[in-house]
Amino acid sequence: MKPLDREGRSRALCLTALSAGLFLLFWLFPLTGDDWFREALGASLHSPLDLFRAVAGRWATVNGRILGNVLAYAAGSRPLLRAGMRTAFTLALVLLLARITGLDRWQGLLICAAGALTIPREMFCQIYPWAAGFFNYVPPVVLILAGLELARPVLDGSPLQESPGRGAALFLVGLSQPLFVENDALCALCAAGVLVVWYRWEQKRWSPCLLALLLGCVLGTSLLFASPSYRLIAGGDGAYRAGLSGGLSGLAAMARTNLPEVVRCYILACPVLYWGLTVLALLLWMWEDRPWHDRLLAAALFLSCGWLDQGRSRLLLAAALWWLFLTAALWRWLPGRTLRARALFLWLGAPVAAAPLLFVDPIGPRCLFLSYILMLAAGGVMLRALGPERLPPRVLGLGAIALTAAVSCSYLTIYSPLHQVEIQRSQLLAQALASGADQAVLPPYEHGGWLWDADSAAKMETRYYHDAPGDLKIRFSAPDQWLEV
Repeated sequence: MKPLDREGRSRALCLTALSAGLFLLFWLFPLTGDDWFREALGASLHSPLDLFRAVAGRWATVNGRILGNVLAYAAGSRPLLRAGMRTAFTLALVLLLARITGLDRWQGLLICAAGALTIPREMFCQIYPWAAGFFNYVPPVVLILAGLELARPVLDGSPLQESPGRGAALFLVGLSQPLFVENDALCALCAAGVLVVWYRWEQKRWSPCLLALLLGCVLGTSLLFASPSYRLIAGGDGAYRAGLSGGLSGLAAMARTNLPEVVRCYILACPVLYWGLTVLALLLWMWEDRPWHDRLLAAALFLSCGWLDQGRSRLLLAAALWWLFLTAALWRWLPGRTLRARALFLWLGAPVAAAPLLFVDPIGPRCLFLSYILMLAAGGVMLRALGPERLPPRVLGLGAIALTAAVSCSYLTIYSPLHQVEIQRSQLLAQALASGADQAVLPPYEHGGWLWDADSAAKMETRYYHDAPGDLKIRFSAPDQWLEV
């Protein structure tokens, strides 16, 4: 085996440090909300057949998210496996972001890791700490990015190297992508279709590998929506509902209702992202001497971004203008066909992933995770176009390390105290079960919005009980009030 060069050793060290840091962070995350249901279910699964039966039962009654349920149920009641799986998927997300954006040196890996973790707080708490959210929303993004990486020559304008191995890999990626979340499934299907048509238009021939990807997406999406649960959603009779029961007028009414929330989660709640993208675009504009109308575009982009940051009236109009101006900036200011095509494909994919959310209710920030990552990837392509390697290696390396360390340390300081509360809760619950008590009083999480559905007594009672769920009542009270309660 060839010994690693200096860059290889740096990448290996970087990946090792990232793996250790991510595992520690995921280990600190407490169980919340629906995770307790999966803990109870996971403890009852003792074989692959048990897992198959549980997933098949959910497909027939609740949702068609086959692979999301497989991962979440398999990780239930297995803390080491759960933290390891989360670490593996997050590391894969970082690696694929680095590959697709071209920031694949070790400094780029650190920048991509910081970007993937620096998401709005209300999105973060529904994606990373909440195991149910993680296993439904992170793996499909990883698979979609994996499909784009396998098909990257198409975005670069090069012929795709056709082979049975690549075709099989693209088919499996296409089949797996839709079996998690509905809007991500539709986005993956659209992306596969665009890649097939794009390649046919540019290369004047069909690609068997891309057709395999499209076929996989069609089959996976069909399997997802074949679940009987979606009949309830379409009819508005379940916990989730769509506007289909009202026809076109019902869809239009739901879209009008959901549009402000979708735009808020997509753009308005992400100031770090929209300011970061604006600054990168303006740096691209300043990089070369450009005509006067580009100066007008730069001014319009900056002013629309400032309008977004004011948080006042007509924010939907501000968001639309900012998105249009940045789209024009990507088209005009990115150098070369390769970077321009890659950035625009990622950038335009973000609203495609968000669009289905206009027609379902309820929705939450977690549903926009794919859109966020696609916009982040477009920003990474912009950063790559600026040529960060032109900076002195020591400055770039120290900056990337400092950025990632700051992000990691901020999360560790938030979740370490919450982990201590979780340990205290576990001890109190164990004492209540051992003593035969019919009630357990637990300290609440003081999480400042960094946990989703944190204090859910009814859901915890499905995991902690004497003879049947609910016979140990759980309530929450601050320790200094325990004597008064």
